[in-house]
Amino acid sequence: MTCKERALACIEGRPVDKVPVHHLQFSGDAARVILGREAYVGGAYLQWRAIRVLCDAPDEYPAFLARCEQDAVAIARACGHDILRLRYWGWTRGRPARKIDDYNFDFGDLSGRWYRLTYDPRIELLTRKDYVGSTGISQPGHTPEVAEPTEESLLLAAKRAEQDADAYRPAPGPDKSLKADCEKYPDDLIKLGGATIDVNMNSVADMLAIAMYPDLVARINLARARRIAADVPRMAESGVKVNFTGCDFCSKDGPCISPASFRRVVTPGLKLIADACHRAGMKYFYAGDGNFWPVAEGFFDIAGVDGYYETDRSSGMELRPLRERFPKVTFIGNIRVQVLHLGTEDDVKRETMDCLQAAHELGGVIVGASNMIMPGTPPRNILTMLRVIEENR
Repeated sequence: MTCKERALACIEGRPVDKVPVHHLQFSGDAARVILGREAYVGGAYLQWRAIRVLCDAPDEYPAFLARCEQDAVAIARACGHDILRLRYWGWTRGRPARKIDDYNFDFGDLSGRWYRLTYDPRIELLTRKDYVGSTGISQPGHTPEVAEPTEESLLLAAKRAEQDADAYRPAPGPDKSLKADCEKYPDDLIKLGGATIDVNMNSVADMLAIAMYPDLVARINLARARRIAADVPRMAESGVKVNFTGCDFCSKDGPCISPASFRRVVTPGLKLIADACHRAGMKYFYAGDGNFWPVAEGFFDIAGVDGYYETDRSSGMELRPLRERFPKVTFIGNIRVQVLHLGTEDDVKRETMDCLQAAHELGGVIVGASNMIMPGTPPRNILTMLRVIEENR
């Protein structure tokens, strides 16, 4: 079987020659361990690399992006991936206004509001510090005011979203970028996706809107979903087989809104998008960290979502209960990165084998680390996980 055939067979409930594999994310440090060299793959590490290129050699940015794709393919091949992720965390905020040194960059209007991004290479983390005024005096207590949503503002937003959905007409023919990716890697299931509707757990205004005016939020989400669904046939025409989407809205303790609110404001829109995917011959996958058990019924039984990735065992999302309750749903992940980071080599073997055994017994599982393999993870643990998977898949 090709990688694409294996992954699709698993997703469609057909026999596979071996368990498919896909690890969700790598730190730059973990990628170096796997490839034995510097690799442009990762999260904040990759964003920092992009910022440096934009600062130091902006003309070389296209070559940087090409290198990112080459390394993404290299890490996938080295790990035996059956789903190919071509793009990791990108950088979309443009060039800094000022470079302080290789790890500190200022963004914004230096004569007014601006902020500094600082990269810590030890933990591969970008942190932001906001400033006001050109004197450089920090305002650590400054928090942007949150405009409390009103019924009038949400009603206006709903009408605008509905008008936008009514008027939207996708461009004819396939999407050139999506089609090019699919044709470039014909033996791989490419991790591609369109927009989706979600719950912004970082927005106080959005949380207030859901609590105070759920029916208006539901109208907005449904209108947005109609516009998103209009692009689905074009994605299918481009060769996309699985629409990979998602947004984090859960912690280890559960979703940021109640199951009743989720079914009211999110599920109808998700169902509309999933139905459009199914009519076009595509599957619809969603991703998010944390414990999604309380809303799983809304996802899978009601909305018809076909798969979930970032299936996080550390938040209680165990493969066996999930597959027994939702036997038609595919789950990706479940090897805990905490065990990779802090466990012994024997711990890693047990963790990896448990995931593999569930996949062999129940089907519908694509094995892999469900979150980022963190910087500082012992190389022997990473390599042990890869070896155990390859020997037992």
